[in-house]
Amino acid sequence: MRFKKADLHELSKGLQQFKAVKKYCLLNSRFINPDLYHDTKFLNQTLDKLEFLVSHSNITGIIFSDTYFLNALSATKRDVISCLEAVPGINSMIDSSQKAFSFFDIIKQTGFKLPGKIVLDRSLNRNINQLKKTGEKIKQQYNHIKVELLANEGCIYHCPFKLTHDAQISFSNLRITIDRTFQINQSIGCHAYFSKTPEKAFKSPFIRPEDTNKYTGMADTIKLCGRTLGIKFLSNCISAYIKKSYNGNLFNLMDATHWLSELYHIENKSLGLDFFNLLTSCTKDCKNCSICSDLFLKTAIKKPLNIKEYKDYL
Repeated sequence: MRFKKADLHELSKGLQQFKAVKKYCLLNSRFINPDLYHDTKFLNQTLDKLEFLVSHSNITGIIFSDTYFLNALSATKRDVISCLEAVPGINSMIDSSQKAFSFFDIIKQTGFKLPGKIVLDRSLNRNINQLKKTGEKIKQQYNHIKVELLANEGCIYHCPFKLTHDAQISFSNLRITIDRTFQINQSIGCHAYFSKTPEKAFKSPFIRPEDTNKYTGMADTIKLCGRTLGIKFLSNCISAYIKKSYNGNLFNLMDATHWLSELYHIENKSLGLDFFNLLTSCTKDCKNCSICSDLFLKTAIKKPLNIKEYKDYL
């Protein structure tokens, strides 16, 4: 939380406008410098900022991915800890009730509040039986916790690059190196993967706006990502999911594969009413299946090279 005092006051003023909305501080880096786990000054400075936001903006809690950091904050014994929910971030990849319970046990020991919500791993979006089972078991033991699903990340199914990608981002946050994840993904990561096999984008466990009702009873809320893509993207995306309908290029709703919207147009409505059943019943055994490739050939239109003006990226 690298805030100057003036920035913190400005942030607080902005947050005060959202009186009825739960507000969380995002502290979800995969890891921090190990020396900081025992740096009393750093830990207390972090909690000072959180304490200010609790008293001035009524923030609800923190979202974390580094449980060492959570324990380090807990060791300070500051009173503010008992005022804050500790919510495992999406990068915790919670794909079973047992994994969720493991996180809850740690959180209880720290003195932070249990989370009021938990976002389940993206992979469960296309594994309906496991999703239903996981949600039901969590609700049985913790009925106050809301289950949330991430709808529009659009990355590789069970992405093999993810843990290293997160680590690379943490390295850049520590200023050990500059952030080169975009260039790395273009040459040897997920961008290179989708460039060779764009049809595999259908295997990604995204949820279309039209299909959100299919998760009624299995999830309480839908989470949208893409804050780094700017206001125009977020406005378009939020509007589509509120309306539960979208007329336009499917890739315009995706975060990780948004760049494919410059190469291909897949009219979202052309995917049809049976899209959900088709993809959730898929075996994921691509060697013996052609569902994604057939669907891509049927719906994707290759776009001509077009160099956008700078204003179009804002």
